[in-house]
Amino acid sequence: MKTLAMLLATALVVGLFGCTAEEQGAAGGAALGAILGAVVGNQSGDSREGAAIGALAGTIVGYHIGKAQGDNARPQQLSVVCPHCRYELGLPADAGPGDIVECPTCHNEFVLR
Repeated sequence: MKTLAMLLATALVVGLFGCTAEEQGAAGGAALGAILGAVVGNQSGDSREGAAIGALAGTIVGYHIGKAQGDNARPQQLSVVCPHCRYELGLPADAGPGDIVECPTCHNEFVLR
């Protein structure tokens, strides 16, 4: 039971203060998996083994859920095609209509619309 408590406490700390959505998802999944695994393991006679298996499964699932959430939260970079040479170039985040952009390939300037 002491091992389970330490595992849950560690997962909680990492889940709250993890750097990325993947880490937070993995920690949350580990905590939930450990709890469910301990309950199932207790029914079969070994709550430690159940908690360990549940934590592992929860970590894997939580990581993938966190990764999907992180991918959706990241802003997509806008791009535009140069009207002179058809090169696709990325725009800075603060670019807007009316700004003058220079193509890095052909060095022609054009106005964003």
